[in-house]
Amino acid sequence: PHGDGVPGADDPRVLAARHERAFALSRQGHLAAALVEFEQVAAAREKTLGHAHPDALDARQEAAYVLGLLGRHLDAHRVGTAVLALREAQAGADHPETLRCRHNLAYNLNRLGRLEESHRLAQEVAAARADVLGAHHPDTLASRFEVAYALGRLGRWEEALAAYREVAADRERVLGAHHPETLAARYETGISLGRLGRATEALALYRELAAARATAQGGSHPETLRARHGIGVNLGRLGRWTEALAEARDTAALRAGALGPEHPDTLISRREIAVALGWLDRWDEALPVYRQVAAARDRVLGSAHPDSLTSGNDLAHALERVGRGAEATAVYQRVAHARTDHARPV
Repeated sequence: PHGDGVPGADDPRVLAARHERAFALSRQGHLAAALVEFEQVAAAREKTLGHAHPDALDARQEAAYVLGLLGRHLDAHRVGTAVLALREAQAGADHPETLRCRHNLAYNLNRLGRLEESHRLAQEVAAARADVLGAHHPDTLASRFEVAYALGRLGRWEEALAAYREVAADRERVLGAHHPETLAARYETGISLGRLGRATEALALYRELAAARATAQGGSHPETLRARHGIGVNLGRLGRWTEALAEARDTAALRAGALGPEHPDTLISRREIAVALGWLDRWDEALPVYRQVAAARDRVLGSAHPDSLTSGNDLAHALERVGRGAEATAVYQRVAHARTDHARPV
């Protein structure tokens, strides 16, 4: 209560502490709790300070960022656009906070499938950040990373590869070879190499990256396991399916222990087990794995999710390969209906 030395709920000190708590929650992966906290802080600051006050905008912008991390990219875009308009009116188009808001909008446009817009905006922000902060500032490098990501999504893999390599080299100079952001750029370099059919180079990169991640973060860390997944995928691309199967099994087991048996990343690795079994012509073993992954994705992601639809087709193909054509046809039909229902306008 006020008057006895204890600050009230809307006291700036209380709201600042809650903002810091929300920030910590988001960086620890407690995204739903962080979102609630940021939204409540934003509402309280707007009530006492006004919608355009920098402190209110800080909380609202963090809420938009967390919405993006939660996959709610349309909501993130809506909130971020509103914050951006106020930032530009207040501080100008090239203020660092305005540029951070524009960077986050580029990220969400990409995830919304608006790839050309995302690429154009990310390029503009990277150039502006280079002018304001310097070409090698971590924020500038983050926007250059987003440019590379957009190029990959647009299928411009040669350009994406060159951009990722430049970002990785600059991050290594600025942040160090084992910094998580440096390693993230190297991971995406491997994706680009794989997409360009350069699987031998990608495999070597992912082996180095998995070792670096294990040293820095541990053998069961999700990012270490992402690198190991890349090893398995590129072993398959090289036709080394026995090795790919062993790698997929190890990675799936570690992901199940670290993330849970039905986490989307665990299911990706379990699908790789089935893919390898199929290429080894062990379809009787592949079929139950495909069936388990399909059922789990329907539960976790929903039957209309692209990964669930992919698993439906996987299952139908496996049924065909073991001679169960009628069942395969029924599954193909179910997938087709799911695609149609999902595409139908509401």
